[in-house]
Amino acid sequence: MLQLLNSQGVRGYTVMSGLGGKGLTGVVSEHGLIERNVGFLVVLDDTQATALAEAVKQLYKTLLERQGGEEVPIKAFVLPCDVIV
Repeated sequence: MLQLLNSQGVRGYTVMSGLGGKGLTGVVSEHGLIERNVGFLVVLDDTQATALAEAVKQLYKTLLERQGGEEVPIKAFVLPCDVIV
């Protein structure tokens, strides 16, 4: 993911590590010592956000093919954001 962000020219992001949850790819405990989810918060203008979203979709597609169609633990969300300060 870091390589993808760098290749898309993303200059700033926040990393949230140690996240837990449950979904299509299984359960990851926030209290686990080995497997943990990592989340990235990235704020971009519309043009750069669209390009990054397409790159993430392509990465997902590539990984899905490598895993023979088995679900890949990558999720991406696009939310409107207003900088207020």
